[in-house]
Amino acid sequence: MHHYKIKPKIGIGEISFYCTTDDFIESFGEPNEDEIIEEKSEKFKSRILHYDEYGLSASFDEESNWQLTSIAVSENDFHIDGNYFIGIGKVEFGKKILTMNFGEFEKEVFEEDDYTSTIYHFSHLHLTFWFENDELKEIQWGAI
Repeated sequence: MHHYKIKPKIGIGEISFYCTTDDFIESFGEPNEDEIIEEKSEKFKSRILHYDEYGLSASFDEESNWQLTSIAVSENDFHIDGNYFIGIGKVEFGKKILTMNFGEFEKEVFEEDDYTSTIYHFSHLHLTFWFENDELKEIQWGAI
């Protein structure tokens, strides 16, 4: 098991936002999938490197000269100051974020037929936590 530190607004482990894809690949190895997303209506292009073994996706945007702009993780190999979040429930999550002084957040709830998605977004940290029902499934964070 790898243990990587999530650094809100900074990066992950020794990798910082705005690094190149080559720098990222040098640190994490070759991705399982290398995907280009193109939003023609918004003239937006993004390259996303997916690492299945880590539960990690890294986004590099054309408008940022193909440098690292956001990261998403879905495995419990990642922590914020020693606190692991993936798989915990909302009550435990609430207790953790209080002790960590994350500050104010926005909460959105999306009702689906068979599950409920809840998003906690800490805009000042560029940090988002995604729950499906009562289980934290993904953490996303990005550059300033």
